[in-house]
Amino acid sequence: MTTTAEILRGLPYFTDLPDDLLSRVCDASEQISISQGRVIIEEGSTSEEMYVVVDGELAVTKRSGDKDVELGRIGPGEVVGEIALLDQAPRTATVSALMDSFVIRLPVAAFEDLLSDSRVVRRMFKTVTSRLRGIEDTLRHEERMAALGKMAAQLMHELNNPAAAVARSVQELERIQGLLSEEAATLASEFWGGEFASPGPREGELSALDRSDAESALASWLERARIPDPWDLAPALVDAGWDVDLLEKSLAGVPENVRHHLGRWLGLRASAEQVLGELGIGARRIAELVRVVKEYSFLDRAPIQEVDVTSGIRDTLILLKHKLKNVEVTQSFAENLKTVVAPGRDLNQVWTNLIDNAADAMPEEGGALSISARNDGNEVVVEVSDTGGGVSPEVVDRIFDPFFTTKEPGKGTGLGLHTVQTIITRLGGSISISTNDVGTTFTVRLPAAV
Repeated sequence: MTTTAEILRGLPYFTDLPDDLLSRVCDASEQISISQGRVIIEEGSTSEEMYVVVDGELAVTKRSGDKDVELGRIGPGEVVGEIALLDQAPRTATVSALMDSFVIRLPVAAFEDLLSDSRVVRRMFKTVTSRLRGIEDTLRHEERMAALGKMAAQLMHELNNPAAAVARSVQELERIQGLLSEEAATLASEFWGGEFASPGPREGELSALDRSDAESALASWLERARIPDPWDLAPALVDAGWDVDLLEKSLAGVPENVRHHLGRWLGLRASAEQVLGELGIGARRIAELVRVVKEYSFLDRAPIQEVDVTSGIRDTLILLKHKLKNVEVTQSFAENLKTVVAPGRDLNQVWTNLIDNAADAMPEEGGALSISARNDGNEVVVEVSDTGGGVSPEVVDRIFDPFFTTKEPGKGTGLGLHTVQTIITRLGGSISISTNDVGTTFTVRLPAAV
């Protein structure tokens, strides 16, 4: 078995310590194996030791509101727990093993003995100041995001109220419009003794040329019939299914002195129906976006829960609709797809980055995006494929590296896929890439909820 002295002597932090100091530190220390998930430092607990990581990786997290914020990770050769010992204060963060790890525990007496060497003090000072800056930046970011989340929740609430009011108003206007149409039809029928019938919406869309011809023909007829604003009324009448023959049939037998009033009413009614339709579409779109943003951001919901990945993917596709307008999107999700225990916002960030990158990889004239999700044993597998022409082997080797990007300056930070990999790895999953001259596929594997 390798002695503690041999292990510490091989680490940069302790390599040049005097033999007598290293011997005293080793005599007071112990080697510890810790399993994945085990907590070795609890936030708020008394400071009694420092740890040196020999193998594996530890996560440093701090409770912020209702969730744990990761402040950093500690790898081989690094120390953790020194800040609280220097400050002689309770622990300010929790430290746990991200994987099976091997550490050396140094009690407070050994730590104080180490501080007798100026070289250790300088290294300790450098480590502490670097970590404090990192912790401050992380917590400030979390505070900004929390404030943004609260503001977004308020905004969604404020948007939802007028959207619902508009939707109710549209329904009421449609009801009133229907009653007015019934009354007008009755009066018209009694006036000229024939039946009054609206043609209803036109089936299928007219080509631009056919539509222009139909509008011109109707406007000319309305003009000859001395009906006011013929060129303003014609487009709405065409949308409502009217043409010259139908108008002539409907207005046949109507005295000339009132024909222009009835013709104008028909045009105004068609215009009102058009506006009502547009209002209804807008109100439903606002309500849908409010719902999607709330679901996407997991506002007012627990930070970690069982997540249906397909809901997050569908919401992401709605939010990125503007980028996918020329892209043919295919979705294939297993009906019995298992859930995943994860922070929903983090997972949605994964889907956003992958879909956004796929859209950027394809030419402006469009392409094909395919997204599938299936069960594979105790894992949920999601594949995102594009027809963007693939990437070179050199890019594949570096694609998950931080700050690496193939986009033009100012159009990408190079952190997107690195963030994706970090989130997935933190959840105990994996991500891989396969590519050829047709396109690229990212495969995400996540552990299913038990």
